[in-house]
Amino acid sequence: YQLNLHWQVLPVDGVAFGVYAGSTIHEVAQVFAAARAVGPQVADTAVITKMVRVMMLAPFLLTLSMLLNRGGATTGAAGHWRRSMPWFALWFVVVVALNSVLKLPPAVVRGLVQADTLLLASAMTALGFATQLAAIRQAGLRPVLLGALLFAWLVLGGALVNRLV
Repeated sequence: YQLNLHWQVLPVDGVAFGVYAGSTIHEVAQVFAAARAVGPQVADTAVITKMVRVMMLAPFLLTLSMLLNRGGATTGAAGHWRRSMPWFALWFVVVVALNSVLKLPPAVVRGLVQADTLLLASAMTALGFATQLAAIRQAGLRPVLLGALLFAWLVLGGALVNRLV
């Protein structure tokens, strides 16, 4: 944000930075933390932008899966379609639809949110425990350079896309 104030790549207001943060930062909590450091209105904009991204992910993945596997039934690859279907995305859409039509008691919602937080923290911890520096060293410099290139694209390319849009 401070660099943008100096270089003015994006319009110098909280809404623009909120959209940028929400459209380029990967995890919702990180979006909130980065945008909240600038201000509460920036955080609101960033989180709404991020949630739109999250909501569009499931339909995009389902559509992509269907497009990549079209004609599978006629070529005998229907089993491949079932294996390549992003089932988590389909279940995400089902849960969103159910949440839109069912009114769950607040205590149930709190319990589900707490369970979700526990499961997400467990998954992130497991990923951290599975990371081995020796494996990263063994992979060599190329994957690290690719990661740096992708990071630069996300930061700079995301700014360019936000600027153009």
